[in-house]
Amino acid sequence: MNNAYTQNAAYRKTQIETASPEMLILMLYDGAIKFIGQAEIAFEDKNIEQISNMLLRIQAIFTELLTALDKEKGGEIAVNLERLYVFFLEQLSEANVKKDPKPLQDIKPLIINLRNTWEQAMQKHQGTVGVNQPRPRLNVAV
Repeated sequence: MNNAYTQNAAYRKTQIETASPEMLILMLYDGAIKFIGQAEIAFEDKNIEQISNMLLRIQAIFTELLTALDKEKGGEIAVNLERLYVFFLEQLSEANVKKDPKPLQDIKPLIINLRNTWEQAMQKHQGTVGVNQPRPRLNVAV
């Protein structure tokens, strides 16, 4: 391993370990979008192994998000997110089994919208907390 790779891995590890639960969710959405882009390139290149690898990584992200949902605290929003995540997993599985980019293309704008909505919620939530007040966690999915 080269030194730059090792430094990048150490930086990423620190970033993850020090992130708030809300930021971790945003990072997971960003990762899913990144891997969608890589899967799209793999589909264009007809690189079956890379298609499968990227779709499995995206599925792992949504499985993690699914298991992190707290339906007691999140209520109806968490239930709706659960349905959405299950739908994403089904579409990703279909894209992988059939090696068809259409299901991935269908969910991509939904994932981007979900990511952007989460970021807006984080920003709005940060703006409502006073300087000397402890910052409560967003309880929708964490």
